[in-house]
Parts: sequence; structure tokens; C-alpha cells
Amino acid sequence: MESTRFGNPISQRAFKHPLKIGMFLILLASYSFLIFKILTFQHYSDLATQWKQMPVSRLWWLTGVFVLLPLNWLLESVKWKMLTSHVQKITIYTSIQAVLSGISTGFFTPNRVGELVGRVTFLDSKHRKAGITISMMNSLTQNLIMALCGIPACVLYFSFTAGKLHPDIEHFVFLTLIGILLFGTIYLSLPLWSRQLKSSRLSLKIRNFTDCLSHYNGADLLKIMLVSLLRYSVFCIQFFCMLQFFGIGLTPWQAVIAIPTTYLFVTFTPSLAFSEAAVRSSYAVLIIGAFSGQVIGIALAGVGIWVINFVLPMLAGSVIMVKRK
Repeated sequence: MESTRFGNPISQRAFKHPLKIGMFLILLASYSFLIFKILTFQHYSDLATQWKQMPVSRLWWLTGVFVLLPLNWLLESVKWKMLTSHVQKITIYTSIQAVLSGISTGFFTPNRVGELVGRVTFLDSKHRKAGITISMMNSLTQNLIMALCGIPACVLYFSFTAGKLHPDIEHFVFLTLIGILLFGTIYLSLPLWSRQLKSSRLSLKIRNFTDCLSHYNGADLLKIMLVSLLRYSVFCIQFFCMLQFFGIGLTPWQAVIAIPTTYLFVTFTPSLAFSEAAVRSSYAVLIIGAFSGQVIGIALAGVGIWVINFVLPMLAGSVIMVKRK
């Protein structure tokens, strides 16, 4: 009786809530794979060599990456606050917590779709179904920006490096353009569709998921896209700084072409967040390697930007989730 009465209250609460158990398992899996990646990383000797040969002046580029890190995720938090404002008013501090927690829960899921789990836990239970829809809308806006900026860069890249577009690339660009038109139309039409659904019988079953969309207007959607564009610009600059840190001497024009092209392929390649470092490095070597023969430096830059932009926030997010009651 004494052990039941005076047992660990945290454990008792956790087992009463399957969602908390699920998030604990996700965190456990995320940390397990992160440790596995650290233990099996094969370029420690290359990294040490690069570090020893690196001029002190290059440290300013690494400093730039870290300085822009808070801005990167602050913009994402501002966007999340804007998206949830019609459903539930939250502070920017709560939004930051939700975004960082989402990074932790998305670390083990395909294309980080599990981010919505961490984010919606910071909404009241009655708003969590709407939060799922809003989270999907958030991903849609960022992916649209990736495509809108990446496709012109992709066309320029293959035009300059191969003289003309390769047939497979033409198909890729064509299909991505169709995707932009389709999903862009869907995105801008979401409020209209939500209002029309209210008058149908189907809405009774999905109303808790879709009603939130009817509160947005065209100005709201464009502002959200603008914040997505600003954030996109920030992590592109971060990647440029990381490349410069490892001595990859891209000109600004080469960077404007190669970096968005790299992000375009990374974004639309199915992957798990913990394996994204390998995907990012592979594409970076393939695409940026056309302008520089320093393959090891490019690969390390891809891994480095992943560690700073995702692993560090994931660690912070997991601490927030553990402390959250």
C-alpha cells in the first residue's frame, strides 16, 4: 500500500496518458539513433585534419551559423504563433517550446511528420485536432517556398553545369511545377473549402479538423508565406557560412544557384530526420561539387549544418518535453 500511495507520481501520470508514453518512446528511439550515428560517423579523422588546417579567420563563418540559429527557429516560432492565433492565443515563448518539442518528436519519423505531436501538446486538448491540420498547413507553406525558390535555381544550375537540362531533370522540374500549382492552389483555397464544407454532411465528422481553416484570409496566408521565405533565406545563409567555414570557396552567385537546388532535392527526397545528414551531404557533394572539388569539406559542411540546425534544437526540445508536466 505504501509503495502505491507514495510511488513515483511522474510514472503514475505517464502510464495514465498513452500520449506521454508514446512521446517517451519516440524520444528514446531518437536518442538511440543519434548515439548510433555518432558512434558510426566515419569522418572524424577528416574533421580533425580540417580543424588543424583551418585558419582562425574562418571561425567567423562558424560564428555566423550559430548567431543565425536562434533567428532560424524564432521565425518558425513566429509562424506557428501566427498559424494558431485563430484557434488559441499562445505566447511566443510557448510557441518556441512547441517548435523545439516538435523537432524532438519528428526526429524519428519520415520527413519529420511527427513534429505535429510535439507541437499540439502545447495546445488545449479541445484544439489539438485543429492543431494537426495547422501543423500540416505549416509544412505545406515551407515546402512551397522550397519549391518556388529551388526550381529556378535548379534550372539555372543544370543549364550552367550541363549546357542543357538532362531529360530526367526536365521531368523532375515539370512534376515539381505541377505540384507547386496544385498545392499552391489548395493552400490559397483552404479557407474557401473550409467554409463550403460546413454546409455538407461530411463536415460533421471532420469539423474539428477543418473549421480552423475558415478563419484565415488571403492576407494571413501571404504573411505566413513571407515568414516562411524569411526563414528559408536564413538557413540558406547558414549553409553558405558553413561551406565557407570548411573552405568551400563558392561565389555568392554559385551559392544562390547551388544551395537552393540542394535544399530542393533534400526536401522532396523521403527520409527520416536522423538520416537526413547523409541525404543532405550526398546532395551537397553531388550539386555543390560541380563548383568545388573539395568533397570532404562539402560533406562535412552538410553534416555540420544538420547538427547545428536540428540536433542541437532536438536536444533542447527533449529537455522541454521531459520537464513539461
